[in-house]
Amino acid sequence: MNRLGHQAAAQATWLSVCTAERFLGEQALSWQHVVAGAIVASSMCADDWSPDSDQGGVMAKIIPGGHRGPTHMPELVAGVLYLLTVVAGDDLDWFVIAAAAAWGSHLAVDFFWGGIPFGILTLMGNKKRMGFKLNTGGPAEEVVTWIMTFASVPLAYLALGGPTPWVTA
Repeated sequence: MNRLGHQAAAQATWLSVCTAERFLGEQALSWQHVVAGAIVASSMCADDWSPDSDQGGVMAKIIPGGHRGPTHMPELVAGVLYLLTVVAGDDLDWFVIAAAAAWGSHLAVDFFWGGIPFGILTLMGNKKRMGFKLNTGGPAEEVVTWIMTFASVPLAYLALGGPTPWVTA
């Protein structure tokens, strides 16, 4: 999937988490956390701080296995995010959740557009991928990107505390 698709997926995922936290959680995130998390999710879903950091630049020289190698392994991503929660502590839990939304959505859409590695076997040289192989940049990607982009608007309204007829203050 291309950058816009990854960003649409990350935003829709992050705003869904924020909306769920508002209605189902103990305490809704402040608008500052929602906006900051949207920035984090958008910046960590593609390029240098995303699973695609293995495509070019400095990180590609450090990370073994080429594109869709270890950085696309769900168990490795989960482990890194877990370690981040240990280091970040409670004050930065919103940051970790935004990073998880970015990386999780990235792997989810890559599962459909090109596939993701067979986990730990990737470290042993296995290049096979699981998932579907839809055309990157094709009509299915364009439709899904638009759907996620449009879904983000009402999700942002709800996540930022917009009034709803079914919730009384």
